[in-house]
Amino acid sequence: MTQKRDLSEDKIIQAAIELITDGNYDSATFKSIAEKLDCKTQALYFYFKNRDDLNLALTKYYFDKLDDKIKTECFGYSGKEGIIQVAKVMRKFGLSNLSLSLLVLKTAEISKDKIIGDETLHLRMMMNTFIEKFVTDDKAKMTITRGIRSLVIGEVVNEGIGWFHNPLIKNTDSFEINLNKILENGN
Repeated sequence: MTQKRDLSEDKIIQAAIELITDGNYDSATFKSIAEKLDCKTQALYFYFKNRDDLNLALTKYYFDKLDDKIKTECFGYSGKEGIIQVAKVMRKFGLSNLSLSLLVLKTAEISKDKIIGDETLHLRMMMNTFIEKFVTDDKAKMTITRGIRSLVIGEVVNEGIGWFHNPLIKNTDSFEINLNKILENGN
């Protein structure tokens, strides 16, 4: 094993994401990352002081990628159609990155870091740009954004572990029905 001089924060994050994607949200240990990058575990501590620090970086990465997806896939939408599209993009992104999504939820649950708060505030502000077109009351806006975030998180977790597989109704259909109920009742 050699000491890598070409290590970077980005390379470590990418290796961690690959390990998480191939395994589960706990797969990216410093030992497994070091093995993947063919370096000594101690070399990683130059970039991340501990696992929590790495998890925060992974959370920031996740939110940055989600933000990019929303900007790309929701461009041209507005109002109610826009917020529905945002919710669909969030759900799809969460499910396609399930293990990383679970890590982000776990990290957000135990972290008091400003990054998490900033990222969720940014997400809420993006959602509000669509909601403002058809809702003026601030309490209703907050109710809608909370409802959508809760619905998406519930969908990702429950569908991801297989609880929503039932021939009675398709997962996407029940998601859209519940999403429309949130939008109707939030006004």
